[in-house]
Amino acid sequence: MTETVSKPGQADTPYPDAIGFGFAEVAALLNLAPGPAATQSAAALRVADEIGDTRLVAAGGSSLVARGLAFAEPDGVLSVAGPVAAVTRALTTARRRIEISLVAPDYSDSVLSIESDDYDILMQPRSHLTWFAMAKRPDITGAEANFFIVRSHCAEHPDGGAIVRNRETPDAGELLIKVESGAWTVGSRLPGADSVESEQGLSDEDVLARLRTLRQD
Repeated sequence: MTETVSKPGQADTPYPDAIGFGFAEVAALLNLAPGPAATQSAAALRVADEIGDTRLVAAGGSSLVARGLAFAEPDGVLSVAGPVAAVTRALTTARRRIEISLVAPDYSDSVLSIESDDYDILMQPRSHLTWFAMAKRPDITGAEANFFIVRSHCAEHPDGGAIVRNRETPDAGELLIKVESGAWTVGSRLPGADSVESEQGLSDEDVLARLRTLRQD
């Protein structure tokens, strides 16, 4: 089956706040425009093996059509439009993927920030291997969006924190961010290291600066 991606502007329905996709549907979207970026996004979305399974990809495409998230052209070509096309474009042309793990006692969640030249989206995993995609606010930078997620989590879970990693530069390690005594503490951990180098008493701007460095903004 040959697939194509239509322009987002073809959609004539309002954009939803978030769109949920099953893992087979994610694999099908990534196969609309295969290439290095799509392969790296597949690894980040935990469907690296699935994108090579033709039966599973076909099932994902069928599910997208059944849900009205894709449509088949008369010649059998699978197309997407509107927000689904924007998600597909972001995933298959991404230049940066930032993983944010949100942790607290008896709680864990994560957000994957996908950034491309055309679109920036956030992906959150949910039950039964589903992913929910939403657009990043256009009035803030990628680093600010990442920090907003961390800050919101720490406000809701004062005893928790966040681990931030740039998948494009794994050798740069990861940042461990939490609130202590009303200020930010940021730890830096390199791959394979047993210890964490921490800085305490940091401001919002300090944390943003360290996020920008990790992101290589």
